Amino acid sequence: MIILDLLRKQDYYAYELNKILNKFISINESTAYAIFKKLVDKGFVSYYLAESNNGPVRKYYKITKIGLMQLEEYLKNWEEFINSVQKFINENK
Repeated sequence: MIILDLLRKQDYYAYELNKILNKFISINESTAYAIFKKLVDKGFVSYYLAESNNGPVRKYYKITKIGLMQLEEYLKNWEEFINSVQKFINENK
């Protein structure tokens, strides 16, 4: 959900995306790349190659229309979950 939300705002190359993720959750590089691949395989994300001014060609990830729809579903489910937890906490004080 975090990756899709980041990609909703802009395209990122893999290393940059992984660096941002590590500000919020601890994830090693190989795990991150496996997640990126899974998102591509599911059609939630696509990628393209672009020249870099500072080295080799970079693989940029971009959210797809299917990915946007999935993100909306994830966000809806997340909100329902948070509301249920809050209701439980309030009723059991």
